[in-house]
Amino acid sequence: MKELKLKMTLAYNKKHGRCGTLWEGPFKSVLLQPPSQGYGGQGGAGEGGDGSEALRMVAAYIDLNPIRAGLAQVPEGYRWCSYAAAVAGNRGARQALTFAVTGRQRVAWRKVEAEYRCLLYVKGEEVEADVNLRRQGCGGQAVEGYNKGKGGFSQAEIAQVLEAGGRLPVAEALRCRVRYFTDGAVLGSQHYVDEFFEGKRDQFGPRRKDGGRKMRGAQWGDLRVLRDLRQNVIV
Repeated sequence: MKELKLKMTLAYNKKHGRCGTLWEGPFKSVLLQPPSQGYGGQGGAGEGGDGSEALRMVAAYIDLNPIRAGLAQVPEGYRWCSYAAAVAGNRGARQALTFAVTGRQRVAWRKVEAEYRCLLYVKGEEVEADVNLRRQGCGGQAVEGYNKGKGGFSQAEIAQVLEAGGRLPVAEALRCRVRYFTDGAVLGSQHYVDEFFEGKRDQFGPRRKDGGRKMRGAQWGDLRVLRDLRQNVIV
């Protein structure tokens, strides 16, 4: 990635007669636990710390990027995200999201669509009576959407909750920028992160006994990361 970014920068600078860096920051990546092969159906989006949970969280986080950036009011309204493509019937996008949710690709899209949609559409703010966005959710229940004009909690409201010692529900946290998904190094269950840690034991100090660290700022369940981020985990 370093070589690719360098070559692109040199080519762009030469073409446009400019100098200096082109990219704002360095490339970052996080190792995700592979999905397990088992799938329990509805309700899995908020349970456990298996590979499907790690991949599902990151998939939802990416699909909510246009909401955080103010590029769309609803995830399916931004044509360049996987969820919008899946809703539009794109086979590849549906297979990718099905794999993220279940760990398998040979599962009917209709069986996982509601579960994934619940994760994206859990209500973040109270909705005005005349902007009631009722949608079909998990178990056939109606799930209200967030306020279309604001796309979830404001940064001031989030900061207030965190300062008071409260933890955000996952669906609300995913509408913010979560540094664990860029700086956490490894994301998965305690066993998965510990296994990676043992394989790289010589790269850590003698005081560190295990790899998995709890994620702060929201109700992440059993998910763990390798790097313990103490400040500004949700911004």
